[in-house]
Amino acid sequence: MYRILAIDDTSFFLRVLEDMLSEYYEVFTTVSGEIAFRYMEQIRPDLILLDLAMPKIDGWQIMKQLKTRPDCSDIPVIFITSQTDKAIEAECLKMGAYDFISKPVVKEVLLCRVRRALDTKDSNRQLKRKLEQKTKELETISLASVNAIAALIDARDNYTKGHSERVARYSVLIGENMNWCNEEIRRLYEIALLHDVGKVGVPDEILLKTTELTAEEKEIMKTHTVIGGDILKDISTVRDLELGARYHHERFDGKGYPEGLMGAQIPLLARIICVADSFDAMSSNRCYRPKLDPEVIKKELLRGSGKQFDPEVVWAFLKTWEDLPVMGEKKQRRV
Repeated sequence: MYRILAIDDTSFFLRVLEDMLSEYYEVFTTVSGEIAFRYMEQIRPDLILLDLAMPKIDGWQIMKQLKTRPDCSDIPVIFITSQTDKAIEAECLKMGAYDFISKPVVKEVLLCRVRRALDTKDSNRQLKRKLEQKTKELETISLASVNAIAALIDARDNYTKGHSERVARYSVLIGENMNWCNEEIRRLYEIALLHDVGKVGVPDEILLKTTELTAEEKEIMKTHTVIGGDILKDISTVRDLELGARYHHERFDGKGYPEGLMGAQIPLLARIICVADSFDAMSSNRCYRPKLDPEVIKKELLRGSGKQFDPEVVWAFLKTWEDLPVMGEKKQRRV
């Protein structure tokens, strides 16, 4: 049964409301806003009937408080008042009231308005649930698409197969160690997955070259950061999606590319991906060298701290060093 909270400083009128509504709804009445808010700390009403002119806390103040409280802001409010001024009615509706009824109240009118308000609330609630479900479905599709694109990028080079997924997992580990919330970690994962998307614009003869690149070829290879950022900049389903692709080769000391950003100028997402990307490069076999020993990698990360890497990110990564796959741990992190 729906719960209705009626707030009015006249006890007689509250009894009238209760007589009109109690056959159909569970009705709680109170003569003050203070008691009403104490009630709402325990039980959340489905609808509030509110008088305007009351001592201490009037209807305007109660309405303002309701709209600033996340747990109450979506409760429909119907003002019931003896004031018939149309300007006051308009002001009530501007404040977010669902409806406005003038006293004396006709039972049939009251029941009709209450029923309509509750039906609208139910419809909005159902719509919200459907939107949330659709959002989850779209997020699932989006993540599947991101994984597919990342796999396609890595497939161009057998030596870097799985690189994007590993970088994303290492980035998640860093985010967890930096106490990021689940939503931000999920976003970090998706951004890291696409950090190398710009390599689609690098010719195969350069990307797959097994000997040292020339100076000109190195400059062409560097363009994958700008290409990646430009590819992703207009995609709005994941906030800041372009930042990982564009800035993961910036250095903490300002000697990176493409813009030579320094320290906190580099987005934190990119600073995290930079460490994860470098770790994966050192811990994987490449065409130009075999993977490095874990202790050598650790020394390189520490040596690069404050130079290539953000010291705080390096510390966060090394915080759970023993959990990394290169240390023999098989555990998979959840995203």
